[in-house]
Amino acid sequence: MTFLVIANFKSNKTHSEVKDWIATVKPKPNMVVALSFPHLSLFPSTFSLAGQDVSPFPMGSYTGAVSAKQLEDLGVKYCIVGHSERRRYFHETSVDVAAKVRELVGSGITPILCLEEKDITTQFAALDDEYFSKCIYCFEPSVDIGGTTTASPEAIGAIKQKVEQFVPGVAFMYGGSVNADNIETLLPLGLSGVLVSTACLDPVSFNSILAKLS
Repeated sequence: MTFLVIANFKSNKTHSEVKDWIATVKPKPNMVVALSFPHLSLFPSTFSLAGQDVSPFPMGSYTGAVSAKQLEDLGVKYCIVGHSERRRYFHETSVDVAAKVRELVGSGITPILCLEEKDITTQFAALDDEYFSKCIYCFEPSVDIGGTTTASPEAIGAIKQKVEQFVPGVAFMYGGSVNADNIETLLPLGLSGVLVSTACLDPVSFNSILAKLS
């Protein structure tokens, strides 16, 4: 698969700030932007979009929820699920994440399933076998989020091997303090892509990452 670079804005940026970012960053075929729900419709069709979360339920009487079908209607192609911040602050379980995966796959959206080492066994136990190969898995250790240093190549490789016990030939990404200074150290690891958060908020910084990959 194409090496993906996913810019995860998290709960950042106002309407005008998103517009400024769009004006500064040129879309590329391997670039995906993961946005808060109110901002998904601001991006032109030249950008590939991802949701940052999705409801574990279909469309219906679930006040405040955003369904996979609604994301599909906005042209969303990918969606992050199981992020450590969702598991920590919103108390999401592996069962919750599995339900979200089912909804996304049913709507033709590829789940970006985030995992720390402690999540691997419980997450695969909660997920039906038929969905194993339909996800892209992302190792994003919470201790490495928001800093400047990534996990070691050995640690990333070890987690990849553990996931491959369940999904041979897995599509496997890394997220955690990815920036222009360390992106090149991740390229030899056979990854399917990277999840970029803090370094993507500044469009100049994000453009520097893209330049290193071109």
